[in-house]
Amino acid sequence: MTKEYYTSFGKDQWNREDWLVVRSPRWEDVSHWLQNDDCIANYVPDDLKPEDMQMGRDRTGESYISMLLKQPVTGSVRLSTTCAFDSRMAPLIVLSRELGPVHHEHLEVVLYDRGVNLWHHFYKDGKPSWKLLSFIELDLAIGEKHTLTAEMIFTHKGRFLLMGCDGKTFGCRIADDWPETYYVGFTGCEGRNRFYDFRVIPGRTDSEAMKERVSD
Repeated sequence: MTKEYYTSFGKDQWNREDWLVVRSPRWEDVSHWLQNDDCIANYVPDDLKPEDMQMGRDRTGESYISMLLKQPVTGSVRLSTTCAFDSRMAPLIVLSRELGPVHHEHLEVVLYDRGVNLWHHFYKDGKPSWKLLSFIELDLAIGEKHTLTAEMIFTHKGRFLLMGCDGKTFGCRIADDWPETYYVGFTGCEGRNRFYDFRVIPGRTDSEAMKERVSD
């Protein structure tokens, strides 16, 4: 992808053929998208309680759905989505090493009412595993729109991810073997999440946060 990509998820405003629905390797279940006038939302069964949707529960997969753009990105890229969550959590941006119907190794920039977390998902001894890499503590309103951002930055000194919400940012160095070409998208899970748009801007911004800390 060499040009900016933008889509609204309003009714009749996005092309499903641009996207591949991906499920988590942790569950066989996968939700589906409900189309609203101005956004899409992950389907949540009426009898699913908030505590049943949190990660590690038997029914978590029933509210989980992820989508990746079929067209890969290369090098530095900026990602953003306008989103909201109806309970405590947890819309997220995904950066994946590969494209397929089931997630393998990927990064998740996760939004919830207490801030933003960066999770690394990978396989260990043939089983899905995950660890927290970084986070920022924020007080975020439930039911209101937020702008979630993630910027992958390639430099001669390593790969960095600059993330944030509503202008508050934090960073993390990621593995040096993160591939030059990878896939991006988003996930709705752990409650009803609403996605209003998604934007991809190729190239580096040379943000002040990075200039202060990393020189090429």
